[in-house]
Amino acid sequence: MLRQVTPEILDSLPDQHPDAQSSRRDLRIINRLMGSHKWFQQQISRLTQDTNYLEIGAGGGDLAMSLVDHFENLNYTAIDRIDPPNDLPPQIQWLKEDLFSSTGYELADTLLANLILHHFEDAALSELGARIQDSPIQSMLVSEPCRRQLHKYQLAAGRLIGFNHVTLHDGNVSIEAGFVGDELPNLLGLNAKHWDIKTATSWMGCYRMVATRR
Repeated sequence: MLRQVTPEILDSLPDQHPDAQSSRRDLRIINRLMGSHKWFQQQISRLTQDTNYLEIGAGGGDLAMSLVDHFENLNYTAIDRIDPPNDLPPQIQWLKEDLFSSTGYELADTLLANLILHHFEDAALSELGARIQDSPIQSMLVSEPCRRQLHKYQLAAGRLIGFNHVTLHDGNVSIEAGFVGDELPNLLGLNAKHWDIKTATSWMGCYRMVATRR
């Protein structure tokens, strides 16, 4: 399956649209099934927590809130083009900015990306990678969709638990735009001479990358 990036329905819906609300609910279920939040917790527990974390494409803030709830005194900044959620904890700094032009990278040591990078074409990922390499960021923790046909079958089973039609459509689009092998670090332009890069996939459809500057 060749990588293909196409628009997702959710991105075009108003926040209060019933389909948007249902799809965001489904996404929280999908994140739990994929174990994404737990994976980020495990990775952060191996790092120095007294550092500056930056999440790009923070969306509804679910990952940010779960991490600051799990770790005390976490220095956490989140970037997204939308307003922060009303219940955002005060220790999270929210930057309502475009992640390609944000100045937040200059304040970060560790970058987090959860289900955001697959939205971008190859050229945009190259641009983002250049921003990261020119910043003080020392490590990256990334969880994205894995591009395998198996995961389309798994997603289709979501009908049995009432997944919204937007979720089913956008989930397939996300899988088609996902990553396998060393695609993501290569698209970001991460040079193995300067970065220690580890990628892995899970049976539940995750593509994960941990990259640390040498």
